[in-house]
Amino acid sequence: MSTALLRRAAAGCIVVVAWALGAAPGRCQPPKPDPAIDPLETRVKAFLEGISAGETTSAYNTLLRGSQLAKQTDAVKTLMDKTNELKSKYGEFRKFERIAARRVGDDLVMFKYLYKCEDFPVVWYFTFYRTPSRSDVALTDSSAWRVIIVRLDTDLESLAW
Repeated sequence: MSTALLRRAAAGCIVVVAWALGAAPGRCQPPKPDPAIDPLETRVKAFLEGISAGETTSAYNTLLRGSQLAKQTDAVKTLMDKTNELKSKYGEFRKFERIAARRVGDDLVMFKYLYKCEDFPVVWYFTFYRTPSRSDVALTDSSAWRVIIVRLDTDLESLAW
């Protein structure tokens, strides 16, 4: 077989594979923005900026406003203590970045952030829940969403899955 014929056959295979994977022209469109994600992400970013500035108590109070978690004072205190240890354990804060934002159904939104310190990164998880059947509340009304889970860990291997 000639080289030119092999090249054409390979190009044809690439086109068929791309089409089979949904990469046909006109099918590769960016996902539509989710109206719930942006305002919730603003809350998460404000929290991470607050703890980065050493304003841990204020950051937690703002994030957990209206949440049942705020009533779990022992659990929140433990979480704040872990947060206050970040600098001594992992070094100076450098920056953070969102590594996942996922909507699960209509009323649950989950975020995962990488909080990058000088010596080691930390993974933060935030889960927001909105009580269902409130058709009078717009999806973009972030006050309808409450934090139901906040946690941090250093299990970086789980990020690969």
